[in-house]
Amino acid sequence: MGALRFVCGRLVVCVAALTLGTLLPVRISFAQGCVISRSGLGTNGFETGGGYLRPGDSIVTVGFRHVYSHVHFSGPTENFSRAQLGTEVQSKTNLDDLVFAYQLTPRLSLTGTIPFLYASRRQQSQYATLHTSGLGDVSFGAQYWIRSPRSENAGSNNVQVGLSLLAPSGNDHQSNVVATTYGGATSTQYPDYSIQPGGGTWGMIMSWQAFQNMGNGTSLFTDGNYVMSQGGYHSFWTSHGGTTNNAPSPTPGMTQFDAIQDQYMIEIGASHPAPRIRGLELRLVIRDEGVPAHNLIGNDLGFRRPGFGIALTPGFIYSRGNHIVQFSVGKLMIRDRTKSVAEEINGVHEGDAAFANYVWMAGYTLRLPGRKSREELSENMRGASHSIPRPIAADGSATFKPFTLKTLDGKKKTLADFSNKVTLVNFFYPRCPYCNAELPEIQKIYDRYKDKGLSAVWINVLPDEQKLIPGWRAAKNLTVPVLVGGSQESLQRDYQIESTPATYLLDQNGHVLFHEDGYKPGDERLLEAKIAETLNVALAEPVSSVLPECSPIPDRVPPAIVALPLTFR
Repeated sequence: MGALRFVCGRLVVCVAALTLGTLLPVRISFAQGCVISRSGLGTNGFETGGGYLRPGDSIVTVGFRHVYSHVHFSGPTENFSRAQLGTEVQSKTNLDDLVFAYQLTPRLSLTGTIPFLYASRRQQSQYATLHTSGLGDVSFGAQYWIRSPRSENAGSNNVQVGLSLLAPSGNDHQSNVVATTYGGATSTQYPDYSIQPGGGTWGMIMSWQAFQNMGNGTSLFTDGNYVMSQGGYHSFWTSHGGTTNNAPSPTPGMTQFDAIQDQYMIEIGASHPAPRIRGLELRLVIRDEGVPAHNLIGNDLGFRRPGFGIALTPGFIYSRGNHIVQFSVGKLMIRDRTKSVAEEINGVHEGDAAFANYVWMAGYTLRLPGRKSREELSENMRGASHSIPRPIAADGSATFKPFTLKTLDGKKKTLADFSNKVTLVNFFYPRCPYCNAELPEIQKIYDRYKDKGLSAVWINVLPDEQKLIPGWRAAKNLTVPVLVGGSQESLQRDYQIESTPATYLLDQNGHVLFHEDGYKPGDERLLEAKIAETLNVALAEPVSSVLPECSPIPDRVPPAIVALPLTFR
């Protein structure tokens, strides 16, 4: 997917020189569970948790970030005297981002970001509050998946890298005309570079992201970026070395001019679907943002406040149809205002830096399916009135598509090899929690009716879990035949699988008598009743007219768990 990451914007340390709006990520959630969709599309379009985009698809994201910085640090030590003396610098920064992504090929996406900044800064002992606002520095680039989203293992793990061009579209020298005392004369003041909308430099943004499924709905991920500037320093004086009326005093390291500086962001986190709320994913992230003392290119002179802040950031993503809403709050746990190169040259530590206690982030993403996705969605919606696969036979019944797959020991088997008065076909994978709840019950049904005309076969939908099947069958004492060898995309496409377990009951002619996606306690009783009715035999056990209440397993399918990669063709 052209998945977007938090491109490091104004540092948590309220001191970064660049104003790349911090992009709200369209976080991909590839966690194995039970909900799956075709090519990233469920019956409502964009499936829960995001996923890979199809070529021609695009997304639009509006992101928001709020930072209130007023806690001062020199090195890793908090400077409590600032609050006691009433000299705290208080900065409030709001970053709004408009982010676009267009999927050009299965691996390659084009991205663009338009940031806006609204900020204020004042020192407690000063009369005036300085304000800035306007367009920030826009960026345009591309992102590329290392592993093809169409490959069998792309739903288990993948890595994406990106490169963007950063343009100095934002004003880096906004000014305010303010009075410094009540009723006093006005003068032109230049707000600190930490709240200027622009960074005043061309640059490159190098980004990355990676994820790994851990099973049971849990996934680990990491992402980040490095903003590489041209280095050097600005040509105009700063408030640290001079004013509009007086030239600054020259110092080694050129501290009278603001540095043009790099910055970075790294996230490491985990996600898991919330219980009972489909579409809700809970996340916990460790986030590190910083300004290094040394740039990758160019010289490191000029005034800067290097440092970093590490935050523990819980949050959630809620997905519904083509819409995704995200919210998180980061609590700064570690803050460190490190020395700059100029300070090292001069042998001093020129003051401290104001950090935030919390960082608030929210956003909304809309997916815009391309023509190919819309056509497929239309097909899905036309078939939504019945949950059985096409084609339709002459008598109006749905016909199950024949297959040729392999047993665990490599022998080829077809649907005809399992044909009986009634044939039960179930699509599963070993670590699906709902499959593990239903399939032992189906095993019992199979044992009761196999001598009365029932045959059964289970088909694994995740090839990378094939190696788990022998141990899984032995541990659960399962004897129903298992077939493997079908690709994820072909199985999902051919049998319209929306979630696992997916159960089909066929008559002796291959017509579908019953189809159920997902599982909730009691479904096996309805299935057994249908089997007994078709075989014209008495139920081995009576079916209660009142189904039991749902146990810890949510209704039918677990929330926000994407079982398969969302790039089935």
